[in-house]
Amino acid sequence: MPLMKKPAKIQRIEVPVPFPPGSTNCYFIPGSAPTLIDPGVYSPEAVKSLQTALRELGSDIGDIRRIILTHGHSDHAGLAGAAAAKGRAAVFVHRFDENRMLVWSEKVCNEKAESFRDIFEKAGVPEEIAAKTIETILDRFRKNFSPVSDMVLLEGGEVFSFDFFELRVLHTPGHTAGSISLFDDSEGLLLAGDILLEKIVPYISAELKTPMGRPHYLALEQYQKTLDLLGPLPVRSVLPGHGAPCFSHLQLIERLKRNRARRRRRILEIVKSGEGGAAGMSQFEILERLFLGASRGGVLFMGISEVRGCLEVMEKEGVVVASLCRGRKLYRLNSQNHTPQEAR
Repeated sequence: MPLMKKPAKIQRIEVPVPFPPGSTNCYFIPGSAPTLIDPGVYSPEAVKSLQTALRELGSDIGDIRRIILTHGHSDHAGLAGAAAAKGRAAVFVHRFDENRMLVWSEKVCNEKAESFRDIFEKAGVPEEIAAKTIETILDRFRKNFSPVSDMVLLEGGEVFSFDFFELRVLHTPGHTAGSISLFDDSEGLLLAGDILLEKIVPYISAELKTPMGRPHYLALEQYQKTLDLLGPLPVRSVLPGHGAPCFSHLQLIERLKRNRARRRRRILEIVKSGEGGAAGMSQFEILERLFLGASRGGVLFMGISEVRGCLEVMEKEGVVVASLCRGRKLYRLNSQNHTPQEAR
């Protein structure tokens, strides 16, 4: 008689985050190879919260043998290095997000600062606002990431075996280039990181460097492909990076697609308004109108990423055309080839 698999035993631990949305989900899988998925941000409060929760579950940070990261943002991955150092844990991350984890040296921070400056300059962000934003971002990097001494790089397709089930790695880019999801085929359980969220619309993160082996990387295009990949899967429940589990992944995917379509239409309306003059509008000017000037501080990069992501796809489709003017990339409507695309 074949051995029956037991249901996946995965414990959700809510770890505090010192910036919105206030907390993130860490998932603990006990057994012969105790595993954490997305341990959280590196902060005294997060370390204490995670340690307390693990002890209540009969374990300890020092017992952890594997740490799997769905992506390299600090609220999910910042604690990985410190948690790994407490015991003998290996840290697994997709190779496209490896660079996101390398933020603790001044050399790396300076390189990232230069990349942010280039992104903001092309986006048309005023120099003073850009400088303050970059310092805010770098300060968060320094505070909220712990050094990782060694990482095991994933490609997608790997399988992590546990005592009574397996999790298959799906490369699901869009939120970041190296975002992954983990799928238990036998139970229909999907750990989706920040790809599928009910209460938060996942933002499409611009990449500081083009992912290795990819001549072009359009974040929104990749996110749309990811949603199309996840839709047909026999998912019964989604364990997200933030918030409670979801039990209707198809409805969630359709809602996210509708949200994306609405945002695209709104950005196209702004470009069509021609308020930037004959040369076109910058990403920052579009962002100001999209969110009525509310995008400042640490969320500015998120906003620019969103606008840039939509414009990149519309430029590829021929809906808009772009030109470079004094270091800024300006967008205007392509009057010869926009009608078929506007209905999307």
